Amino acid sequence: MKLMASLFGFLALVVLLGLTSCHELGHIDGPGDYGGISGNDLVGEVRNVDTRARQIELRTDAGRRELVRYDNTTRVVYRQQEYAVSNLEPGDYVAVRGQQDRDGRYYTDYITVRESAQDRGGYNRPGGRFERLEGTVSSIDSRRGTFEVRNRDGRRVLVALPFNASRADRDRFDRLREGDSVRVEGTYVNQDRFDFEAFL
Repeated sequence: MKLMASLFGFLALVVLLGLTSCHELGHIDGPGDYGGISGNDLVGEVRNVDTRARQIELRTDAGRRELVRYDNTTRVVYRQQEYAVSNLEPGDYVAVRGQQDRDGRYYTDYITVRESAQDRGGYNRPGGRFERLEGTVSSIDSRRGTFEVRNRDGRRVLVALPFNASRADRDRFDRLREGDSVRVEGTYVNQDRFDFEAFL
C-alpha cells in the first residue's frame, strides 16, 4: 500500500509539473505579452502640421512637446463640422484622441478643435509677415476646404482655408474653378503646403 501511495504521489507530481509548464508556455504565447496599445488623450495647442510626414506637433497643457501621427481616416471636428487635418493651423487649441504604442509614439483618429487660432486672437507667426502664392488652380476639395495651386515653377502647393475664414473668402473659395488664376496671402508650412490668410 505504501508503494502504491508513493507511486500515485509521484504521478501526481509529474502531472502537476506538466500543467505548470503548459501554463507558462501558454502565458508566453498569449496576447498582451508583446505590448498592447493604451488609450491616451492629449489636449494642447497645435504648433505645426507636417502633411508630408503626416504628423502634428502639439504643445500639451502640461508643457510637453508631442508628435502625433495621423492618416487619411483621421477626422477633425470643429463646431460640429468635419474638416481635413490640413485645415489645422498653429494656434488651434485641440483635444486629440490618441493611442500610444509600446514605443511611446502617438497616433490619432479623431481631433476636436476646442478653439481655433482666430477664436483665441490669432497666432503670432515668426517675423509677423505673410507670404504670397500665385498660380493656377489645379484641383479643389470643397468638403475639406482645400485647393491646389500650380505655381510659376510648376510645383503643386496645397492651400488650406482656416476654420474661421471670412464670409468673403469663403464665397470666393466656393466660386473657384480649376484653371482659375489666383493670388493668396498666407504662410508656407513647407514647400508643398500653404496656410491661407486671404485672397488678394
